[in-house]
Amino acid sequence: MTTTEIEKIVRELQHAIKVAKLNYEIWRVYKEKSSHLRFVDVLKKYPRYFETSLHAHFVAMIISLYRLYETRKDTMNLPQLVRLLKKHSTLPTQEIKSMESDIDSMKPLWQKVSMLRNNMFGHRSNKLNDDDVWKKASVTPNQLKKLIDDSKEILNKIKRLLDRSSHIFNLSATHDTVRLLEDLKRLNESGA
Repeated sequence: MTTTEIEKIVRELQHAIKVAKLNYEIWRVYKEKSSHLRFVDVLKKYPRYFETSLHAHFVAMIISLYRLYETRKDTMNLPQLVRLLKKHSTLPTQEIKSMESDIDSMKPLWQKVSMLRNNMFGHRSNKLNDDDVWKKASVTPNQLKKLIDDSKEILNKIKRLLDRSSHIFNLSATHDTVRLLEDLKRLNESGA
């Protein structure tokens, strides 16, 4: 395993986190009660678009979060990255154990994401209906945000150990989403 191969995996995981974060932010703007009340006329004017967009952003977030911790050894995920580092790097054993512990602490949240992905979005359970899946997953928006934020920290910890750098996850979709809704609201109010 070369440094270039490890860097490729790190970049792929950084991208997955960015995708999860941006889609989470758009989904949250749509779902927040204050936004919904503020833009109710716009949301009602384009109901199919916003219903579809809400669903698409949520699913994209779930798929990206699932990828980060999936258990397959033939894919790029955080557990696999740590296994490769354990086998092919000179990082201290205590640092590897710390990373494994960090990843293990994320498993309960990832399992909630996995429940949604595996029974509702990536596959359709023939044993559980949608309400059963949601109830069994029992995931909150704050838990999804925690999984995103903690994943950023784990990956940056790895980057600092590998090359004394970190990735700045400073992209945000919140402002653009609100601006779009405000523009549509103005157009709607002007009768355009």
